[in-house]
Amino acid sequence: MSNQFDNRRPTELEDKAHAEVVRHFAEHLRQYPASRQAIDRLERDLAQIALVANMAASKPGLQKDFIETDDGRQWHKDVELMENIFLCHRPMARGAEYAVVEHFPARRANEILQRGWTAGDLLRDFVQDQRQVLQVWTADVNAQVKEFLAEKFPGLDMTRVVDSFMHRLTRPVAQQQSRSQGQNRSRGVRV
Repeated sequence: MSNQFDNRRPTELEDKAHAEVVRHFAEHLRQYPASRQAIDRLERDLAQIALVANMAASKPGLQKDFIETDDGRQWHKDVELMENIFLCHRPMARGAEYAVVEHFPARRANEILQRGWTAGDLLRDFVQDQRQVLQVWTADVNAQVKEFLAEKFPGLDMTRVVDSFMHRLTRPVAQQQSRSQGQNRSRGVRV
């Protein structure tokens, strides 16, 4: 198994560069894993979430929580999928129409991200789109890190630093948690 710098100890300059990248992109290190974890949860719980939405749509008299979208239509909020993103439905003559709606608190606006006639299909499409967003985000952060390092350390090859940071950014949350728990346990052991 390789360490963060490809089986070779990092140089002092690489350590310094890595620390600067981590500081500069700290918000990405916080947000990216949380976003990936939310998408993983959605994917894992997709059937249950769709069932909740279908049950809510089948009981029209019980809904009290409405959201009005930018097009003036009112939707029943069924499930919060992510922070400020909701799976909603509205009754139609041929059944329920479903939508994924994002709420923008600062603008007091609600925008429809996707619409569909079945909750399950809509959720699958939404999860797929969110996975693609993560891929684009990863590529964008990779480019930003390279640019940042090129400005801070001109003319030096910082490939290993970029690779190490990107590995840290994109590794699964469970792996991060188990690693930190293992480190915490090992600190208490005395030999």
